[in-house]
Amino acid sequence: MRACRAVQVAAHDVDDPDGDPPLSLALFSSLMTRTWNCDPVEAWYVPADELGGVGQDIPVAAICRLAMQDLENRGRAFVNPIVHPAFRRRGIGRALLRHVAQRAEAAGRANLDGVVAQGSAGAAFAQKLGATPGIVDARRILDLRKVQASRFAKLRAEAAEHAKGYSLVSWTGRTPEDELGRVAGVMNAMNDAPREEGLFEDDIWDADRVRDRGDMQVRFAGNRAYSIAAVHDATGEMAALTQLFVDPADPGWGRQGLTGVTRPHRGHRLGLLTKAAMLEWVATAEPQLEHIETNNAAVNSYMISVNEALGFELCEPNFQFYALPTAQVS
Repeated sequence: MRACRAVQVAAHDVDDPDGDPPLSLALFSSLMTRTWNCDPVEAWYVPADELGGVGQDIPVAAICRLAMQDLENRGRAFVNPIVHPAFRRRGIGRALLRHVAQRAEAAGRANLDGVVAQGSAGAAFAQKLGATPGIVDARRILDLRKVQASRFAKLRAEAAEHAKGYSLVSWTGRTPEDELGRVAGVMNAMNDAPREEGLFEDDIWDADRVRDRGDMQVRFAGNRAYSIAAVHDATGEMAALTQLFVDPADPGWGRQGLTGVTRPHRGHRLGLLTKAAMLEWVATAEPQLEHIETNNAAVNSYMISVNEALGFELCEPNFQFYALPTAQVS
């Protein structure tokens, strides 16, 4: 895993040097065996010593990860090939992709999906293969060192004026047993988020699935997790939820998890309310935090406006979705 992660770090340093740090060993290792939602993953690496020439001190030349949902979208697979910069332009990526396409087809998957940084070698590779581009994800980073301490309290108070009849609840770590069902409701609301039209089935969550497949970063990578929800006082429904994760290996960085608002409760500034409350909370709970990273579809104007109000700034490159039929890989 250390040797495979070194490929990811080297590629990150070339393709995305100004963004958030590369995945820690614990989080990288977790994602090489399961997805964020604990779907099955297959992974491979290419030993550098079998290739000769470049990189005698580089044990692994390339890695590839194939994720296949097993509850929905069973005709698709998500692929993530990464070639060490010292070994690029030698046909390794294409060879890996051929192998992955065969594995995907054997599992009944007719399409490969992937996300790459715009302007990177991965983007050029996808375009050369004739992959179809899709939605762009825009990354934004909040530099907490540049934000006045009073900003989040002010925004929270302003949002609360529009959210009368809602109360905030919070927890750390894994989802509590008595919140599993309500959290599932908000996760189902994420099916409304912008995505490629007509390509994907909805992910259907219930309490059991949240218990078994939620909180991956906490359960398998040892991240610290913070969750704040808005609950509708009259019905007891969880109307909104936002989550933030801090990796002990990179304690100066926080990574935004989901932020969702269920359809019946939209229009009350609950996204801003929960996110502002979160930033107040972690200022005390994680005082060493300097940056928080989030990604949103570039067409998600509502959430982008919330993030910009909080002080998040665009950090390029953006990331773009691509889709490719397995039959097209040669």
